[in-house]
Amino acid sequence: MRVGYARTSTAQEEQDTSIDGQVAQLEAAGCEKVIAERRSAFKGVRPGWDELWALVGRGGVTEVLVVDQSRLSRSGDDRQFLELCASKGTKVRTVIGGEIETQTDAGFLTASMMSVMNELQSRITAAKVRDGLRRRREAGFYACGKVPFGYRYNGEQVEPNPDHWEAARVMWDQLVDRQMNVAAWIKDTGMPWTPRGVRQWIANPILRGIVREKHGAVEALISWQEWSAAQEMLKVRSVMRGRTAHVTHLFTGLVKCEQCGKSLHNVRERAIPRLKCKSRHCAWYGRGIRVSQVREQVIAELVKAADAMAAMADLPEKEPVEAGVVRDRIAKAKAALAAGVPLQDGAIEMMESELAALLGVNASPRFDEYRELFQDPQTLALATDAELRTVVIEFVDSIIWLGGLESLRITLR
Repeated sequence: MRVGYARTSTAQEEQDTSIDGQVAQLEAAGCEKVIAERRSAFKGVRPGWDELWALVGRGGVTEVLVVDQSRLSRSGDDRQFLELCASKGTKVRTVIGGEIETQTDAGFLTASMMSVMNELQSRITAAKVRDGLRRRREAGFYACGKVPFGYRYNGEQVEPNPDHWEAARVMWDQLVDRQMNVAAWIKDTGMPWTPRGVRQWIANPILRGIVREKHGAVEALISWQEWSAAQEMLKVRSVMRGRTAHVTHLFTGLVKCEQCGKSLHNVRERAIPRLKCKSRHCAWYGRGIRVSQVREQVIAELVKAADAMAAMADLPEKEPVEAGVVRDRIAKAKAALAAGVPLQDGAIEMMESELAALLGVNASPRFDEYRELFQDPQTLALATDAELRTVVIEFVDSIIWLGGLESLRITLR
């Protein structure tokens, strides 16, 4: 059997022409099977390369074809592959250059030298690319790919786009109002976005002022607190198992069954909203609790904890434990650098960016902003479901239904 192997180093769309061209050449050369993959020869596992090894190792492969020897590998393991082919009597041939001789000592030496040259060329190219990126970063330029809506690239660096800046902020606020329900936002606004595109926009670090892991490189559209709250909303939505809910109820995805650990479902029985366990394998299947009971107990817990929350709001913020670990790593790296130990380019800058991210995210609830709200029970009681849901997401860590008509275990953050 004649097997062809095609490879590109990246999965970018720009490589489509290259991989398609390789496959076409190999098929035209008479390959019965062509293995194609988009993997770097230096990074991670390459399933296609492993599959080729396995096919040759089992026998039955008479010839292996590649467009160029460099497609076999650039990390040195192609020499071991050529040895395997020689032991199995499998010929290795390039479409352009002819057969790669592996049966004689002189031919194997030539093939090995070509392999070393390919590996050396790749390493020199990679070093040049890293050096060029380093010098551009030092000059204040940041390669960032396609910038998100609200920003633009002026040829040198990322900056807010004055034509779209306000519209981007409005878009974020609209998504927050809908509890990050992307599908509902697209339907309500009629914008020509795809759900995937909106989610990628939300996740883009440039919105938080991060360009190429450098914090504060550009004006942020949203604060770290806003981003943290959005992640909580998205986390809650993810537990809905992909169900398309046009209406997000007060406790959607927030109340879990103690018996099975699944989220309770919103149902209406005789016009009364209830939360029920719908897991057929659960001993409490079909049982539930009234939404009004859950609401009352949650509000009671928040009011009861108002004084403690107010006291915590006056305490200085504690530095995350992870931040101290990163500080130690930075100190050790700087000490090593001072002692003459070479470090990877940008290693200290990356650790400092990581520290800035840890210090910038305020994952704890904003007690000071809600102090007066919790101290007045009537305010929460009169709040709409949408208003109360925002408070619950931020301040309530878990709501566990214990199987009774009124029994809940509520844990605050």
